[in-house]
Amino acid sequence: MSGGLSHRMLRATYQTGIVIVTNFAIRQATVVPLAAMIVPMLVGLALPRYSSVSQQMSELEMYAPAADITTRIAAIVSGTSIVLFGMGLLRIGFRQFVFTALAAIVFGISMVSNGIFTMGGPLHGLYGIGIFCVVAPAFFAAEFRDSARSRTIGTLSMAIAVFSLLYNWMMIVHFDPAGFQGLTQRIFAIVAFGWYSIASYALLRSKVAEPTGEPQNVGAAYRAS
Repeated sequence: MSGGLSHRMLRATYQTGIVIVTNFAIRQATVVPLAAMIVPMLVGLALPRYSSVSQQMSELEMYAPAADITTRIAAIVSGTSIVLFGMGLLRIGFRQFVFTALAAIVFGISMVSNGIFTMGGPLHGLYGIGIFCVVAPAFFAAEFRDSARSRTIGTLSMAIAVFSLLYNWMMIVHFDPAGFQGLTQRIFAIVAFGWYSIASYALLRSKVAEPTGEPQNVGAAYRAS
């Protein structure tokens, strides 16, 4: 009897731990990805001879060592946060969020590579896999199913996906306005990384799958834990 009770207590403790870790992975994305990208934006404003309007954030690596290190760390932190978000999605509902999760993880890995490898080489962004930032919101719009919020969140996510696609298309065909590449990149970053705040908040406030795979209110489970 005592052995069975101990087993149930251990199992309950394990499940509680999984819920806490999973919800942390989702909750941290409300702040970290966007906040980390705002840091190099602020650094750029403080640097002489650097234009936040015409120069992209990766170009901060060519200036003062402190700016270089700060920009790299910001990319790594943001990317790691997005990878954690994707892993959290897999834990709360593998079948429900598999495409969103995998797209987020790939994009997060590309951001980490931006912080590790210098600008100009193919490993900076891992051969362009950062393009997955476009499909993550679109996949989420299709996979997020909550009767109270799915239409609003879905429409917003699709709009962000279209915006991201348009920006990346402009980059590829060199339609990005000359002299304003820094400004357009920063607008894109605020929208693209801000989406993770929106998705995370929507998940925490909605009925999605817990790590067990059964429909539950993750936000309530987090607050209860």
